[in-house]
Amino acid sequence: MTKNKTGETPNFDEIRLDPISHIHRENNPQFIASIARGLEILRCFSATNQLLGNQEIAQLTNLPKPTVARITSTLVSLGYLKQLPNTTKYLLDVGVLALGYAALSNISARTQAYPFMEEMSRYAQAPVAMATRDRLNMIYLEVIHTDSTLTMRRPVGSTLPIHSSAMGRACLAAMEVKEREYLFDAIKKRNEDQWPTIKRNLERAIRDYQDYGYCLSIGDWTKDVNSVAVPLIHPKHG
Repeated sequence: MTKNKTGETPNFDEIRLDPISHIHRENNPQFIASIARGLEILRCFSATNQLLGNQEIAQLTNLPKPTVARITSTLVSLGYLKQLPNTTKYLLDVGVLALGYAALSNISARTQAYPFMEEMSRYAQAPVAMATRDRLNMIYLEVIHTDSTLTMRRPVGSTLPIHSSAMGRACLAAMEVKEREYLFDAIKKRNEDQWPTIKRNLERAIRDYQDYGYCLSIGDWTKDVNSVAVPLIHPKHG
């Protein structure tokens, strides 16, 4: 891997957090820029951004619109995007679903934890979820819902901000200090105005984890939504 402008070799998390900038500043023969652009375009789509046109995608990725147009056309041909009839809008196609299911099937912790999550959900009469970090978000890998209409229902694949959710705070609190500080800096860059409050909440979450073994989010992510989380630490991989 090539070195960045400071002379340091960029780590993979730096690339994942801002791959488009990495494309412009690195000259790494092992890094295929066209693939990175295509995957970043797919990442623009979400539950809140289900339909996007080339102009919107260009704004979200900072890629030139002609480049976006060529890539979306390719992704349609490959079955990863579908163009809505009589419009210039695109949405995800089933090819992406196949990739997501394959990724989920590789995570054995989901099936191992499921019966314990069910038991906890019955005991607490509350939803129980398992998530992992994806950049600066936590993405649901498994969730047990209750019959209560008073709780939020979020499906597998949903994301929450790492800094304001209990599971995100637990993830950060359990990290090595160097990795956590790097992510703190990334969160700060994305949330300059709110950073003093975010930092104070994260520092409190770390103290809670050190003192009690869990982290809380009391209305911080969404008003009237309270949650508690603990990190699951793999004995070999962390």
